[in-house]
Amino acid sequence: MADLRGTDLSTADLVEARLTGALASEHTRWPADFDHTAAGVVHTDDPGPEPSPLLQPPGMTWQAPPLRSTP
Repeated sequence: MADLRGTDLSTADLVEARLTGALASEHTRWPADFDHTAAGVVHTDDPGPEPSPLLQPPGMTWQAPPLRSTP
């Protein structure tokens, strides 16, 4: 059930790998003798680059005074 789209696995040791339900695309690279279909990989479209987040993290708007211990 892993998302392997666009991953370069060309040097990975996948001899006994079970990848049932894993997603792969035309950009996924496999070892030369590995049959990803027999391992259970599902071929799907590549989603492309990730979009930028809709909400940017808030900036600090004010400086808080330092904390002090009371005696």
